[in-house]
Amino acid sequence: MLRPGLVIGAGDRWLVPALDQLLGATGALWEGGRALLSVVAVRDLARLIARLALGAGPVGGTVWHASHPVPVRAADLVGALTERGVLAPVDGHLTEAECLERMAASGCRVGPDQFKLVAQDHWYDSAPVWDAADCPPGPGPLTCLDEAAPWYREFLARV
Repeated sequence: MLRPGLVIGAGDRWLVPALDQLLGATGALWEGGRALLSVVAVRDLARLIARLALGAGPVGGTVWHASHPVPVRAADLVGALTERGVLAPVDGHLTEAECLERMAASGCRVGPDQFKLVAQDHWYDSAPVWDAADCPPGPGPLTCLDEAAPWYREFLARV
C-alpha cells in the first residue's frame, strides 16, 4: 500500500486551495512556517506508481510512505507558491492558537485538523519505497510549481 503525504501539482484540489484559505483567514504564517511536511509532486508519484505496477520493487504486505524523501518546510512551500503568483504574500507570523482563533472568526472552510496537517510536522521517511522500486525520487516537489502555477492560478480564481 502506498501512502503519499501532501500531493502538489496540476489537479490538486486540496493542499494549495487550503493554504490559500488559511493565509486569507489568518493573514500570517503559522509558527514561522517551520513545520516539516511530506510532499510529493503528482508526476513523481505517478512515476513511482508506474514503476511499482510494472513489477519493479517490493511485493505487497507493507505500507510505504510515498512522498519525496526530503521534507519541505511549510514556509518554503508557501514562499515558492507566492513567488509564482499563486498565493498572496503575507508578512506576519502567528502562533498556531492565534491562527485557529482567526480561522474561527473568519469562517474559514479549513478545519483545525486540516490546519494541523500543514502547521505541525507531518514528515515520514519515504526513502525506502524509492529505493525498493529502484526509482530516483527526482529533484523535489517544489520544482513542479513552475509548470503547475498557471493551473493553480486559474483554479483558485474559480473557487
